[in-house]
Amino acid sequence: MDFLNVILENSFVPLYGIAALLSLYRYRKYFNTPLKYLPILFAYTFFNELLGIIILKNEHFSLFAGKQYSYYNMVIYNIYSIIFYLYFFYVFRFYIENRKIKKIIGYGSILFLGVAFINPFFYDFIKEAQTYTYVFGGLMLICCSFSYFVQLRDPARVFSINKDLLFWLSLGLFTFYMGYLPIKVHRYFNAINGLSEYIHLRKIHLTLIIIMYSCFIIGFIRMRRRLTT
Repeated sequence: MDFLNVILENSFVPLYGIAALLSLYRYRKYFNTPLKYLPILFAYTFFNELLGIIILKNEHFSLFAGKQYSYYNMVIYNIYSIIFYLYFFYVFRFYIENRKIKKIIGYGSILFLGVAFINPFFYDFIKEAQTYTYVFGGLMLICCSFSYFVQLRDPARVFSINKDLLFWLSLGLFTFYMGYLPIKVHRYFNAINGLSEYIHLRKIHLTLIIIMYSCFIIGFIRMRRRLTT
């Protein structure tokens, strides 16, 4: 494993932990807003990733009794993705002021749940990634983030953007999903066609995670008190 791989493979989980700690440290600045669940979400992210690593690398630890499922950890990521998406849909629906976009996010959230319900009929929820759910949710987050950026073009807000936590969250989400969704789709088609993965995709994936969580961390460092409306 080259030096860059070592850095990437050992950086993203600590960043999850740092984001969780900072979200707690800054909690008094947003405790009375829809962002108040961020510490729970980031702590969940951190421990979910640790659990996934333990299941994958420790043959004596498994979520299931049967040996055929002993190495499978995909179920915890599938559950996590649904919770992650729904939470951010809720946050954006609250803070985006355009009523039409609010309705679109609301209807989109319902459609997302429909996709999440249907996807397991095609791919095993325990053993396989729920690609349809993930891609649909990612596209929605891209649209939500972009809509929030458009809202921030208001001259009255422009000077406070870099202290707006939701701006940094949106920037991280937008950057990650714009970069990773094509990779997710590429992996999906490679899997169904039995093709090998491009050697550097893992590096790109981890780099995108690091960029996203770096944005989150910057947001917590620079933020000012978040208003409820």
